[in-house]
Amino acid sequence: MQLKTLTLLGLASAANAQTLADVLADNAATLSSLTAFLQSEEVIYELFANAQDITLLAPSNEALSRLNATPLANELLADPNYLTAFLAYHVLNGTYYASNLSSSPSQFIPTILDIAAYSNVTGGQRLQVQSSDGGVSFLSGNGQLSTVESANFNYSGGTIHIIDNYLTIPAALPAALLEQNLTALVGAVTQAGVAETLTNARDITLFAPNNAAFDAIGNLVSELTVEQLTDILGYHVIVGQTIYSSQIEDGATAATFQGGDITLRVEDGSVFVNSARVVKADVLCANGVIHIIDGVLNPSNADAEPNPAASTQAPAFSGASSTGGVPFTTGITAPATATAEPTPTSGPDGGNGGGDDTPVEAGAAAQGAALGMASLFGAAVLLAQL
Repeated sequence: MQLKTLTLLGLASAANAQTLADVLADNAATLSSLTAFLQSEEVIYELFANAQDITLLAPSNEALSRLNATPLANELLADPNYLTAFLAYHVLNGTYYASNLSSSPSQFIPTILDIAAYSNVTGGQRLQVQSSDGGVSFLSGNGQLSTVESANFNYSGGTIHIIDNYLTIPAALPAALLEQNLTALVGAVTQAGVAETLTNARDITLFAPNNAAFDAIGNLVSELTVEQLTDILGYHVIVGQTIYSSQIEDGATAATFQGGDITLRVEDGSVFVNSARVVKADVLCANGVIHIIDGVLNPSNADAEPNPAASTQAPAFSGASSTGGVPFTTGITAPATATAEPTPTSGPDGGNGGGDDTPVEAGAAAQGAALGMASLFGAAVLLAQL
């Protein structure tokens, strides 16, 4: 038995003795485009090859071909820092084998992307990992879906999973809201003059009213002063804590940026914030996470409770009614690719999927990967000077 164990350990050690170059060469049929690209960026390639305790999510040839047909490809080639951030977002902070990734229906795992210009989330920007029927997929910015085609190509620095689509970095807050067609909220934030404050805040959780929610209080909007509007918007934001849907517990309270508390509820399979229902959860943005809700929260009506049986919740503002048009949207345009208005989701893991923000234990990842990220950013600056 002991001899058999030692033999297996020896085989495992030999497998992990492979270098990054070895694994890329062995999978040239699928990763030749990525290999050629990395080899053309010598400094970045060397950093990836020498990094320790990481998981590289390697886009397949087809995935990179798809990328090359988009404007993003030109943006990456024109900006070395953006390119470095893009590559860093394809690297998980730790060694995560397929069994780790499939151990939970949904989880959020940090990447080594921790550059303030592209991410303002403590510990590195997150990727949402979803597991179903033995398969593993990743959700990145704007809900971009990437599925693992082949897994566990182990090498001396960690492991590699081949994915069928490239990952997109979560957008800064205003752009992330527009991607979800939340034009009224963007207009309100702009009118109140708090866009920069919210965009620059670190680790936020934003409960974002959809357009229908603002329409439902349309008759009251014109009466709001800038101070009152700012107060209302601040009541939708938690700063310093990213709360993903599966972390929400029935009856929990949280202090908002405005100063008042909100109450989180899980009733009849739905998640509510005060009386507003979460209709789409876990939308990633550069500085945290967004949950879309069907009502505007009222800091003067913190005791508002939901009616789980109702498909639409009553406004939290007394005397509120629709005026037949969505307020705050003048001059605000969503991109043509913006997501349609979401429908209500069920359970704490609704929307894009919930997840535990605590990743599977994967060894002492933080030190090595964080050092790698700092080196990568330095490399980007160097490349920009060449």
